[in-house]
Amino acid sequence: MTVMKPLLALAAVATLGIAACDQVAPAAPEPTPGPLAQSSALNGTYNLLESNCGDPASDKRLVIDGNKFMFPASTCTVASSEPQVNRTRVTLACEGSPAAGNRVVDLQTRPDGTLRMTEDSITLTYHQCMKASASTDSLVGQTM
Repeated sequence: MTVMKPLLALAAVATLGIAACDQVAPAAPEPTPGPLAQSSALNGTYNLLESNCGDPASDKRLVIDGNKFMFPASTCTVASSEPQVNRTRVTLACEGSPAAGNRVVDLQTRPDGTLRMTEDSITLTYHQCMKASASTDSLVGQTM
């Protein structure tokens, strides 16, 4: 009986220790998007007029695919981006007419699914027509 008490105590401590390990073990982390997914989070097609979302020939259309911003008359590549408090400042290197050269725009995503783009004192609100998967080139080469 005297040997039995220490064994029971040892068994109880071991059981509590195992139970404590189960409770203390960290939960498996949930997957989070890496830098590539975040930089492509805007992928999709947009239009200044929501009613023109189905018109592939719209002159108010914007296609974003990865680091490419494709406007009706120009194609731009993101040269740099700088996250700020409520927006991201993006420098675009553009080819095409009339918007060739560098453009600096501020981008804001809104809860209603719109994308606000401000350049100098002009702010345009684009409606998201179609969202594309992040980190894909599925829209590159799409005609305007």
